[in-house]
This record gives sequence, C-alpha cells and structure tokens, in this order.
Amino acid sequence: MAKLVHNVQKKQHRERSQKQSRARYGLLEKKKDYRLRAADYHKKQAALKALKEKAKSHNPDEYYHAMTRKKTDDKGILISDRDSEVLSVEQAKLLKTQDVNYIRTMRLNELKKIEKEKEGKLFGASGKHTVFVDSIEEQESFSPEEFFDTDAALLDNRENRVRMNQLYDNSGLLKSNDIDIDTKNRLDLKKLKQYKLLQRRMKKEKELKEVESIMSRNLEKMKKGNKKKIVDSNGKVHFKWKNQRKR
Repeated sequence: MAKLVHNVQKKQHRERSQKQSRARYGLLEKKKDYRLRAADYHKKQAALKALKEKAKSHNPDEYYHAMTRKKTDDKGILISDRDSEVLSVEQAKLLKTQDVNYIRTMRLNELKKIEKEKEGKLFGASGKHTVFVDSIEEQESFSPEEFFDTDAALLDNRENRVRMNQLYDNSGLLKSNDIDIDTKNRLDLKKLKQYKLLQRRMKKEKELKEVESIMSRNLEKMKKGNKKKIVDSNGKVHFKWKNQRKR
C-alpha cells in the first residue's frame, strides 16, 4: 500500500527577508543573486587581465600598412574615420537637393497656415456698408439700428452682426450695457495671441525662404559647364551658364 506522506501539508520554509531597521538598504541579497554578481565580476576581471597581458606583450617596433592611414590621440586610442568619407559630386548634389526639398516643404506648410489664418476671422472686413435712400427726408430720418435690426453697440461689427431676435433670451432683451467686460477682454486677449502667432509664422516663413534661396544658389553652383556670376539691382547673386548645343 502506497504511503500518503506527500499528501500531508508540510511547513513552508520561506527565505529570510530584510529587517525593518535595514529596509533603507533595499531587498536582502540571496545566494543566487550573489552568485550572478560574482560571476559577472570575475568575467570582467578576466577580460581586463587578458587585455593587460596583450598590451604587455605588444612589440613597439611592430609595423603594419594601416598605420600610414590611421591616427591615434594622445592616449593612444584609435581615431575613427567614419565621418571622413569622401562623397562624389553627384552624391553631394543629391543630398543638397533633398535638403532643399525639405526646407521648401516646411516653408509651404507655414505659408498654408498663414493663408488659412488670414482667410479666417482673424482679419475683419475693411470695407464700408453704404446705404442708398430715395430722398433727403429718408436720409435725415435714417436709423442704422432699425435698418440693420441690431443693437447700437453692434453697429461697428462689419461681419457677424447679430440681429435683435438673436439677442433675446429667457430674461428679455439684452442691452448694450449688459455686455460682460471680462468676456470682451478675454476675447481681445485671445485675438492678440492669434496675432502674435501669425507674426511668428510669418517670421519663420521669411527665414525659411532665405535659407531655401541660399541652398538653391549653392546647389545651382554645382552644375556643370562654364558659368558667369551676375548681381542684380537688389544685390542678389545669380549664375548664368553658356548655351551649349545639344546632340
């Protein structure tokens, strides 16, 4: 008959944890953690020992052909020459073309944002509303509030002028002195922020345009053939190439 020893619940032997007084030192290191840390330490020490032996047995009179092309700094560390790769004229021209296209794309994006803000409600209409009457009596008795069907405080609005039936609410007619001053100041502050944002966009677009002009000029100078430098009346530099007959 099989024994039922394994079915009996045994006492759980838990690992010792960090004491409450030493909780500031973190978790208590176990044997398995120490073994991993010690193995990593000995591995690094062995690598350093091997490098020291290799440096000690190095022949100072040793020569190899790469010495003529490579350099070392004051500490004897080899200087990398990855950034000194020489590009051909066509490769450099292609890279500059991509840079110019990127600057042009950024400038056109800023220009679209500027046009969108100008077409919006940021800039109000600058025109005047002229009303024609048939006689002098009608001119003298003309009432703008009655003609436009709005309040006297809203006559200066050339656009989005609210009518009288839109000024009604549950409490009755809103007068011009009922307009909240804080609301008006808040709207003015919002509009001022929009103006400043538009000014920054216009400045950025101008700077990008100048950078694009300089980069396009440098790219233009890389073209083949005999060229002549021309300075226009505005002081801008252009290059003109000699016409060549194509086969």
